[in-house]
Amino acid sequence: MEVRPPQMVLYMYNGRMRREPYGVGSIIHVVKRGARGLPYLKEKSDYDRMLLMLAHFNDVSLRPLWLRDLIAEEKLRTFERASSWAEKDPLTRIHAFCLHANHLHFLLEETIEGGVSRFMQKIGNGLSGHLNEKYAEYGTPFQGPYKSKTIDSDAYLRYVFAYIQIKNAFEQFPGGYAMAEKNFDKAYEWCLNFPYGSLYDHVWRSDLHMPRREIVSSDLFSSLWTLKEFKDFSKDVIEGRAHLGTDDKNAFRGAFL
Repeated sequence: MEVRPPQMVLYMYNGRMRREPYGVGSIIHVVKRGARGLPYLKEKSDYDRMLLMLAHFNDVSLRPLWLRDLIAEEKLRTFERASSWAEKDPLTRIHAFCLHANHLHFLLEETIEGGVSRFMQKIGNGLSGHLNEKYAEYGTPFQGPYKSKTIDSDAYLRYVFAYIQIKNAFEQFPGGYAMAEKNFDKAYEWCLNFPYGSLYDHVWRSDLHMPRREIVSSDLFSSLWTLKEFKDFSKDVIEGRAHLGTDDKNAFRGAFL
């Protein structure tokens, strides 16, 4: 895939102009962290609500009463759209994601001007409202605006796919990251069924008896690898044999993360 060079574009974010180093066609690694590193997804139901938001908030014209519509049609757990909604008009293309208790990772593509910013703003506002109402809290649970890095090479793109879907998911493997690293094959199989990461969606098959979710776009992922090739590459990433693929040494640490 040809990765477009970064360019500066100004977008509105929470009433202020935000300068984004990307334009339409760019692919961006996005992280949104909790205030002071504290967890904001505290229960399974919070993770499940976040998945619903990923499925339905990526839409230019989503109704404000979206949740009521889903409840009325008994579609709250199916990831189906309400029959009363207009045809989906995506704000961005989601290529990968991983949910953590205190931060979110996304690999997003800017498909319309300002789409990524609008999508992240909807996610932030929607999750803040849900958590504040549920836990009787006030304000935002997030550590400021989201952080982003523009993908600047094919190698970087491949690395980020494995970083988000495998390395980040391994941190939530029973026994922790070290246990996953020692038992790569077992941990990788666990990732295939991990509901709060996008590898689940990329490998979905009807015979696995898992609910189908319209969250990610799999065309880019499938153009880069077969599933076996992705597993082999992911093992190289975990074991330190895969090159980062970018000259930006802060791509995965420091101010960004």
